[in-house]
Amino acid sequence: MKIVKTSIDKIKIYRTDYLNSLPEFQELFIELMICNSDYYVFLEDNNEIGYAIRNNDGVLIEFYVSDKYIPDSNEIFRQLLEDLSITNIYCKSFDSLLLSNCLLKLLPYSILGLLYRDYFEPLINKDSSLKMKRADLSSVGLMMRQDDSIKELFETEQQLIDFIKNENVFEFYKNEEFVGCGMVIRTHPEWSFCDLGVWVNPSKRGNAIGSQIILNLREFSINNNLEPSCGCAIENQASQKTIEKSGFVSRYKMINFKTK
Repeated sequence: MKIVKTSIDKIKIYRTDYLNSLPEFQELFIELMICNSDYYVFLEDNNEIGYAIRNNDGVLIEFYVSDKYIPDSNEIFRQLLEDLSITNIYCKSFDSLLLSNCLLKLLPYSILGLLYRDYFEPLINKDSSLKMKRADLSSVGLMMRQDDSIKELFETEQQLIDFIKNENVFEFYKNEEFVGCGMVIRTHPEWSFCDLGVWVNPSKRGNAIGSQIILNLREFSINNNLEPSCGCAIENQASQKTIEKSGFVSRYKMINFKTK
């Protein structure tokens, strides 16, 4: 088998098959890495049988082989780790092919984050006094004046501008006071799944405002025919409580397997 570097356009069909094969949809944390990564196709007798994506830090973030070659996936996986000098693997726990190959190699691991896909009854009642306003480019100054914790939601001013132009960004007010903001980010443009992001003014935290923002973002998503999900780092217990108060439940994890 050969592993050949290629372009993302050349693996588009296989990526579609991969994303459709998952019981749950892609995590935005991974999807945001895709455009700045390297792409590889697997060739067996000059036939394409699958692909891999490695980010710029040497982390394997996607691994896929067509159904016919699943019995050979362990050997393909072994060669992939060696040829591409993979240092870590980010694996969604619902990605059974990648997960099983990592486990068969007995790779050490740690949990990076919680993936929220299921939703039940919220633990709070919706606060009708919380007002939601769509952000526009005039909102950039307001958000950039907040403390550095707002970078939990967007990393740079340019990223915020891009989100405002291309996605759904909202300001939230209580008693006419700015208390936080939130985003509904489409995970992939060709699917109806989205990720909900929340930031609450530090002086207003501890009052379930974050959970209230998620309730509003989830309602907006559903009304616009989008399927919402959330995710957060495993060490961020405050975010976990915020998300779970809104009704989301995590059955899945983002796992970091170490190869070296």
